[in-house]
Amino acid sequence: MAPDRIAWLLLLLLVQLGWFYRPGTGAPLTNEHCDPARGVLLAPEDCGQYRNQLNNETDRICCPVFQNEPNCGQVSRFDATAVIYDSRETHLDQFPWATIIMPRWQWKNSCSGSLINRHFVLSAAHCFQPDMRLTNKSPEPAYRAVFGDWDLFTDEDCKYVRGELFCNGPVRNSLIARILNHPLYDHWTDQFLHDIALLKLERPLVEYESHIGPVCLPSYSSVMPEIAGRNFTATGWGKTRTWGGMRRKIKVSMIARNVSVCGKAYGIHRPEVAQVQLCVGGQWWKDVCNGDSGGALMHRDTESNRWTQVGIISFGSKDCGKPLPGVYTNLARYTDWIQAGIETLMVGDEQQTEASSTTEVTPSTEATSESQSDESQ
Repeated sequence: MAPDRIAWLLLLLLVQLGWFYRPGTGAPLTNEHCDPARGVLLAPEDCGQYRNQLNNETDRICCPVFQNEPNCGQVSRFDATAVIYDSRETHLDQFPWATIIMPRWQWKNSCSGSLINRHFVLSAAHCFQPDMRLTNKSPEPAYRAVFGDWDLFTDEDCKYVRGELFCNGPVRNSLIARILNHPLYDHWTDQFLHDIALLKLERPLVEYESHIGPVCLPSYSSVMPEIAGRNFTATGWGKTRTWGGMRRKIKVSMIARNVSVCGKAYGIHRPEVAQVQLCVGGQWWKDVCNGDSGGALMHRDTESNRWTQVGIISFGSKDCGKPLPGVYTNLARYTDWIQAGIETLMVGDEQQTEASSTTEVTPSTEATSESQSDESQ
């Protein structure tokens, strides 16, 4: 028998035994072998995809979910010592995953994002215009990500803390090579369902610093989150009703509401809303605004003393600061999709292939907010 025929028969045998699987769909494992920290048991057709009703009738596989970096969600080293007279202003190194998304050739804050590892940033799908169809050739990068900035009007970020001067390291820039919107996000509707995008950096960050680091993501969950009454924090450089665009990174603390409150406020009545969106805020002058889209909604875990991003800033009232809650993408429902997208992009870049489980988009320059300028360092 010819050697090449033997090789093909061996390959088919390995496939039948389940030794190979499509990136992002998990390996067939039993309940005992699916580590909850690394995967979740789902039907093959549900892994890396979204369905209102999960299929619990067929055999399930261990679907990979996103793995947090070991040093994710770090709290500021100044939390216990520094005094901030403006409670909105962050510490120099607070929320080091906060990312500014800008057009490549402009210093204009289009949207925000969150660094999740050295290669990828999470943002909102509505910040980017979907392309008509996939192509084998990636478009020229149109956006860049800015990491580690604090004061947009200074070259070096420094601040006195208890009489001692502290300074951040340099700001880092990277072009955004690829943008994947969730395949079910519809740019032409006002429902903002599945408003999540995965951005791949052209150059990975070489190392983390005190002012540049990844955020933690939550564990996978397909049930409606019960968060009403809990306190959450959002951060960014976006506009405020009274102060316009902010020069320094600020934060706002807000109380979560039942998702039905946002459903009534914005006329969102789709059945999946309770699973994929969070409703937070609603107090006067406590709000996110233009330019904050794609940024992080976070909760600080008292046991681990780390920050976990639970939501992505999606949309809210057109008049920022009014007593209307904001809507956030519920990240716990998408950690399998995030992992599938990461595997697809990493494999795709190595093999110059495109995957059908995600939707590639080319950036548009229609997002919001303002800041200043300089290309990459």
